[in-house]
Amino acid sequence: MSTTPVWVHEPEAAKLLVISHGTLRSMRRDGRLTPGDHFIFATGAAGGPVVYNIPAIRESLAERTVEMVAAEAKRRAASRQDKQDSIETFSDAPRERAEP
Repeated sequence: MSTTPVWVHEPEAAKLLVISHGTLRSMRRDGRLTPGDHFIFATGAAGGPVVYNIPAIRESLAERTVEMVAAEAKRRAASRQDKQDSIETFSDAPRERAEP
């Protein structure tokens, strides 16, 4: 059984995560990956080669997936309730006739 090294260079990280290099860089730039936890500069100098912690990234992606799925389920339930609330209903009770 082969185990994935914890810290891998970008090409291997992209391959293991089944995402493009550009997506990996975007995730780093927009803060979805945090320095020290998800990536480090291999030489310790900014702008140097970056290595990624695959297990930490997978865990973070799993947590975000659970959050997104729960939020979508909540949104759908609210939408169903809004639709249900907007349905006009009528009573089956007989109506009183106005006397002439």
